[in-house]
Amino acid sequence: MFNSVLAANTNLSPQTDRLSWGKVELQVTDLDRAVAFWTMALGLIERDQSAPGVALGTKDRTLIVLHPGAQTAVKAPFSGMYHVAIGVRSQVEFSRILARLIHLNVQVAPTDHLMAKSLYLHDPDGLEIEITFETPERFGHFGDMSRGLTLYDVDGHPHSGRGPLDVRAELAHATGADPLAPLADDSYLAHLHFKVPALEPALDWFETLGFERHLTLDAWGFADMGAGAPNTHRLAMNIWAGHNNPPMPQDMAGLVHYELFTHGEVVTSPHLHKDGDVLRGTDPAGVSVTLRPAK
Repeated sequence: MFNSVLAANTNLSPQTDRLSWGKVELQVTDLDRAVAFWTMALGLIERDQSAPGVALGTKDRTLIVLHPGAQTAVKAPFSGMYHVAIGVRSQVEFSRILARLIHLNVQVAPTDHLMAKSLYLHDPDGLEIEITFETPERFGHFGDMSRGLTLYDVDGHPHSGRGPLDVRAELAHATGADPLAPLADDSYLAHLHFKVPALEPALDWFETLGFERHLTLDAWGFADMGAGAPNTHRLAMNIWAGHNNPPMPQDMAGLVHYELFTHGEVVTSPHLHKDGDVLRGTDPAGVSVTLRPAK
């Protein structure tokens, strides 16, 4: 079954999302090696080192916190994080990061999702990272999804949503930019993509936090959610590794905690318990979550 609720967003005026991602915390097998990779490959800077973790991000904000404690690299099949996406706000910055990864001989998959351009890579433990530049203005409409993911751009041309980017054309935008400069200060956590035990219960769970259904492809085992602003991708989930998989083992590299900020709306999710001015709980993938009001 294909279900899109894009039409439900057409009456929304331009707005910020009602939810935004705070820090994402990952445990790794070798902390020094992981910090070296995330800082060198992506240009994140070390913001704080308070035992047992290391906070990484830009000059303005913490994006990722790395913790020691994992004994094994990522392995399947378990629920948990599929990938974490760091967003950049300009074509130049996106292209510069691509140039950086190529310069450093980091294996990368440049992918055109039409609504976004993305770079996929893995850290030394197999944790998947996405660098994304959102381009919703290029999207026109969905096609017949009964046979797979089919999109059309604003000019009416069909698009797979998963094709390769033209690397030479992308790199042209980075001409004159320093590929080894730190990640731009306005970079942000764009979305998380989860491996969940089942789609429908997970969609229901995240709806209670304020996310809204954007695209559900039952036949493909995939769903996508927004958080208020039209045609944006803020959370995704899949069951590609199978149904009803258990949470990742405690000694495996992976996502151990993330935080969400609310913007102007009071959340009273039955799945979270109040702890002072924040809400805490465990999501459908077995990951600890904290929901707090934005300052």
